[in-house]
This record gives sequence, C-alpha cells and structure tokens, in this order.
Amino acid sequence: MNLALSIAVGGLLLSVALCAVILGTLRANPRLLLRSYPPDIRRAAGEQSGAERKQARIIGVVFLILLLGVPAVFTWLLERSHGDIGFAAAFLNVFGILSVFNAADLLVIDWLLFCAVTPGFLVIKGTEGMAGYRDYLFHLKGFVIGTVLAAAAGAAMAAVFAL
Repeated sequence: MNLALSIAVGGLLLSVALCAVILGTLRANPRLLLRSYPPDIRRAAGEQSGAERKQARIIGVVFLILLLGVPAVFTWLLERSHGDIGFAAAFLNVFGILSVFNAADLLVIDWLLFCAVTPGFLVIKGTEGMAGYRDYLFHLKGFVIGTVLAAAAGAAMAAVFAL
C-alpha cells in the first residue's frame, strides 16, 4: 500500500465510520451532540441532563477511539509494507486520513444535512427554525479548528512512529 492509497482508504473508512456514529447519535437523541451545535441553538436547548452527559461521554470515547485508531492502524500498515517510513510520511498519512474525514464532516454532515436539508431528526425540540441551522460559517470555523487538530495529531502520531 502506498501513501496515497492509505490516505484514501483510511480516510474513506474513517469517514464512513464516524459519519455513521454521528448520524446514529443524532437519530437517537440530537441533544447528545449539543456541544457541536451553534451557540444560539445551544442556549435555546438548555443544559444536557446528567443522563445525556453520561451518554455523550460514551459516544465521545467511541468517537475518539475511531478518530485516533484508524489513522494509527493505517500508518502501522504503511510502515509494515514499506519498512521505516519516517516522520514526514507518517505525518502526511495521519493528517491526510483525518483531513478526509474533516472534509466529509463539513461537506456532508454540516453543510448538506445540517444547513441545507435540516432533517427533523437533527432539530432539537424547541429550536425549530433558528438561524443556527443555516450557519455555514460556524461549521467552516469548526473545519479550520479540525484542520489544526489534525495537524497536531499527525505530528504527535508521527513522532511515535518515528521512534
């Protein structure tokens, strides 16, 4: 497997897995992802209950395991097939995989579903029709933050693989 294929396959796998977690969570109870909603919606929705916070933490752990595990496994596979790949290739692999998901999240989940279509299952009761459901800039800012975090995670994982 070469670097480009690793990024493409790993990024696609991560995107499908995490988008499934996000959509499944939204379908079950959109309040579990309340921290990901724009500020006006968060204010109108009110605080999460204790049970919602507990469930959100469990979802967060699953999300984090996938978010870090998939790039780590694909970087390990790349290293197994090519020997020592070095810091730069490991960084590009992790950053690339995370960036594919970050782009899928922005374009499919945030802009298409959340902002353009806004299906009923992601609308929190009492927030119907709020401006935040059309706040493309809020999600673009999240994408930029995700890009910075992907670079940091890429550097940290690459440092581990370079040891």
